[in-house]
Amino acid sequence: MNIIHNTAAIVAVALLLAVTGCTRESTAETQADVAKAEAAGAQDVAAARIEAAGERADGRMEMTDTENDVARQAADAALTVAVAESEATHKVATERCESQASDARTQCKDEADVELAAAKERAEAAKSAAYPNG
Repeated sequence: MNIIHNTAAIVAVALLLAVTGCTRESTAETQADVAKAEAAGAQDVAAARIEAAGERADGRMEMTDTENDVARQAADAALTVAVAESEATHKVATERCESQASDARTQCKDEADVELAAAKERAEAAKSAAYPNG
């Protein structure tokens, strides 16, 4: 009797989780989440730009740095900003997916993940082009 009761409780919880996971957000919820993601992304990009500017300034201030070191620092800084921008765009894209039905939402998020990976590859390629020595 106890096993049947426990099994029924587990099935009920599983169904509740399945139904909850398949519901989509309202348009208002999605818009609020997108606005939050955009704001957080803007802050992340701004922080990356400040960090990158500091790295570039450090490279210029140290008289012992060679031009090669400065070029590497600039390429690293550009990569940091590009990745931050890509991740911010990804956050917004995935939040926009939340208003879609389950299969469309999954496909939307998968597409956003693919675009993030491609953007990071482009950023790495740009770094390699700007600083081919490593």
